[in-house]
Amino acid sequence: MPRPSTVSGKNRWLTFIVDHPYHILLTAFIITILFAWQLPKLQFQTSIYDLAVEDISETVRYESFKKEFGTDAIIFVVANTENIFEPATFQRIEVLAQALAEVNGIRGVISLPGIRKDIDLTERWNLSDFEKLVAPVELFQRNLISADKKKTIITLILEDIEVKDEVIPAIEEIIAEEKDGLSLYQIGMPLVSKALAEYTEKDFLHLPPITFLLMAFILFCLFRNLLGVLVPTGSVLAALIWTFGLISWSQTPLSMLTMIVPIVIIAVGTAYCMYILAAYFDSIGKSSSAKEASFLCFTHVGFPTALAVITTTIGLGSLLLNKITAIREFAIFSCFGIGSLLIILLLVLPAVLALLPLPPEKEKQTKTKHDFLESLLAKIITLNLRHQHVTLPIVAFITLISLVGIYQIKVESNPVDYFKKDTPISQHFHDIYQDMAGSFPLNVVLDSKIESYFEDPDNLRMISRLQRFFDSLDNVDKTISVVDYLKLINYATNQYKEEYYSLPEESFEVRMLMNSYVSMLGKDMFDRFLNSEISKINIILRTHIASSRDFLLIKEKIHDYLGENLPEDFDFEVTGFGIVISQSSHLLTKGQVKSISLTLVLIFAVMLLLFLSGKAALIALIPNCFPIVINFGLMGWLGIELSIATSLIACIAIGLAVDDTIHYLVRYNSEFKKDMDKDRALRDTIKSVGKPIIFTTLTIGIGFSVLLFSHFKPTAIFGLLMVITMLSALIGDLLLLPSLMLHVELVTAWDLVKLMPAQPGMSAAMAHELHQPLNAIKMGSEFLKMMIQREAQIPQEHLSQVADEISDQVDRTAEIINRLRVFDQQQDIDKEEVDINQPIRSVLRVIGDQLRLENIEYNLHLDENLSPILAHSNRMAQIVFNLVSNARDAINEEKDDGPESRTRLIDIHSFKENNRVVFTVSDTGGGIPRHVRRRIFEPFFTTKETGRGKGLGLCITYQVVKDYRGQIEVQTEEGAGTMFKVSIPCAREAMEEKVNA
Repeated sequence: MPRPSTVSGKNRWLTFIVDHPYHILLTAFIITILFAWQLPKLQFQTSIYDLAVEDISETVRYESFKKEFGTDAIIFVVANTENIFEPATFQRIEVLAQALAEVNGIRGVISLPGIRKDIDLTERWNLSDFEKLVAPVELFQRNLISADKKKTIITLILEDIEVKDEVIPAIEEIIAEEKDGLSLYQIGMPLVSKALAEYTEKDFLHLPPITFLLMAFILFCLFRNLLGVLVPTGSVLAALIWTFGLISWSQTPLSMLTMIVPIVIIAVGTAYCMYILAAYFDSIGKSSSAKEASFLCFTHVGFPTALAVITTTIGLGSLLLNKITAIREFAIFSCFGIGSLLIILLLVLPAVLALLPLPPEKEKQTKTKHDFLESLLAKIITLNLRHQHVTLPIVAFITLISLVGIYQIKVESNPVDYFKKDTPISQHFHDIYQDMAGSFPLNVVLDSKIESYFEDPDNLRMISRLQRFFDSLDNVDKTISVVDYLKLINYATNQYKEEYYSLPEESFEVRMLMNSYVSMLGKDMFDRFLNSEISKINIILRTHIASSRDFLLIKEKIHDYLGENLPEDFDFEVTGFGIVISQSSHLLTKGQVKSISLTLVLIFAVMLLLFLSGKAALIALIPNCFPIVINFGLMGWLGIELSIATSLIACIAIGLAVDDTIHYLVRYNSEFKKDMDKDRALRDTIKSVGKPIIFTTLTIGIGFSVLLFSHFKPTAIFGLLMVITMLSALIGDLLLLPSLMLHVELVTAWDLVKLMPAQPGMSAAMAHELHQPLNAIKMGSEFLKMMIQREAQIPQEHLSQVADEISDQVDRTAEIINRLRVFDQQQDIDKEEVDINQPIRSVLRVIGDQLRLENIEYNLHLDENLSPILAHSNRMAQIVFNLVSNARDAINEEKDDGPESRTRLIDIHSFKENNRVVFTVSDTGGGIPRHVRRRIFEPFFTTKETGRGKGLGLCITYQVVKDYRGQIEVQTEEGAGTMFKVSIPCAREAMEEKVNA
């Protein structure tokens, strides 16, 4: 092998790297330091508000609602005790409420002691009196106090959700000081949001390091040396630093999804490194220096690795179509991480390997025996070759069952359900609504469009009727409106007589109550329920709904009811953050379809470019769709919802699974072209790439399995489904793909690259065309040379024919060279009338003697009264030469079976058929095997041994015949020979067709 520095062309970049490794490493070191400098700035501010899509109508209406009625960012502090009205306990709750009111970021506090203070202006009640007075007040029931009087809630209204990170710890500190004798906890959407950030940080600090160590252990078990561990882990670590340096520099807080990014980089990067290291250890046995080993390794794996990164990036990048910010952030940073891996693996890693000393001779043998894998691969081969009638129906049945399961998938975003049941946040969410109202609010806004509309008692009573309906809905624990507070004020201003816990009859009385409401409870409390024109009202529904499906279901029920029971000119809206994230989550389905569709289209395009076959590209997609169908089918049957986390699986899995598909297809095509034996090609391909596919798939699966230990249920489920999906992909690549490939052949881009001539400006087809006259000249010269060696007398007639034919072929060569130089594409101008018999005789004059020397007879049956055709004489001779040469090769490939061997004969006929001139070339060879007949006109397809043909003869013949508006057909039978039939329109017919066209 030449030294890397002597190699030029497409590997010039690699030559530069291995010759200047220190430059590359210094640049990489500087970049890594710059990114590492940003790492201390990483933030953990995951929020359920990140799940919202900003540009949907629900979000716009929710933001408008907050501007008008204030934020619904509320924290509930729940106190459990034996008796809320026990003096010492009530006093402690009052102290607690006062302490909470002083926390920065809390705009308002609603508590039982606070209500007592607001309505007992004379401070003449004792607790026993207050207990009796509040008993009939519906507003307090399940809102401030439980039915058994053992639980009370202090409601904290925050300035904004953004202050939660300061407020929540301050509340927790106050609660910790007051816990003696009281059971206290805080709950609400801000708490759920804060818990997401805390658990994200815990997952980030634990799961990636565990994954990293696990991958290092796998690498050590596989390669059994330090190099096999340090090179991959170092590459992955650098990619992680670059990626999280960018995340920190962009000031993007780590979320539940971006936390998955390091797992993706570690698992996928390790798998890529496995392929590279396997090639490197194979290269060092063939190299005399580290530079040569590095160069040879990346010459083989550089392009496949780049292609694998491209397909993986396509899968991840397609998630950018999703409108949910957290998913887009995951897509951006995971794509950057995988792209960083590509740079490190193809630029930095060759430099590293070029500097490392070659391992000792005993370590060069990296292959270890895997008896179990050998046995497993043998069974897989047997299943593919002998039991397709069993395996394919089973796969089809499983696919059908999975497709049925897909229709049962439910889209769901349930922030509370993200947490495992034993976490405090989940326990508190479910505890509060056992005796009190739930902690997730919903708002129903009614707009009468009439100023002072809700000062009319009749209109307020309509609100009461609506509240009774809302209270009857499932999961709604309490409804609160201005009506409840007006009843309370009326009750308080009328000496707490039960008959006055109601609305007054006159509008002026309502206005008086509203004034008292503002003076007693504050304008902020008033503005939470009514706008300044008293034309619009807000009804709060306290629910224990966390499910997006339940939010949308209750919204639909309320919409239907209000549409039937409100005046026609009313506007109404059901809003709240629960509605926003619910509608956003249901965009997952649309985003999922878009992402998967884009991924499949782009990967199909990559396969089409690589293999130049639409059928091959389609076949390549099928085994990659199989694991996705299994994944979604399993989700449907097991009741696993399509959530923000599980929606990532399909696109990630397609991008990863297609990598192994590419490795299989490239190797299979290479094996198949050796002898056109599909069974042997399948067997040798699985033996060759089966182990790497198994190792990389299991490695990626094991990497994602670490997510099972996440604090978040969706993340844990994501990890489990990724493992199942990767195992399904393994089945697709080793069982489904090989079986399908037995029914299709490939022409790859590799064939084109290998067969392209080195000289610029000359195509492979032109080189083949130039080769034909030179071959004819060679045949003539070899005939003369052989006759001279035999000292045989050459008839003057034969000598003249050979000399004339050599002269003609020299002229033909000159014409081709001139055409190559001029590159004239307007060939119709040069067409002439040609008698098809003339090029047939011309070819046989130069090749006939060679045929006889090879004991091949030929018969001419030419019709002398044929009409001329519009063509080129030299090109028609090329067609005849190609067909006769193929006939000769077919006969020579047949073995001599003794005295009863078949006749070695070529028959050539010319005749007229339906205004077309026809000539046929028949041989008595072995015929064309059935499995290659469809491909004989493909470019670069040949059944000949390597070096004996480029597979262009019939391709060029086909194209030239088509250029002359002709047709070419083949009739063949194995063991009985082959006949090619060429038909071209007569000159007059061709001219008429051209005129009509």
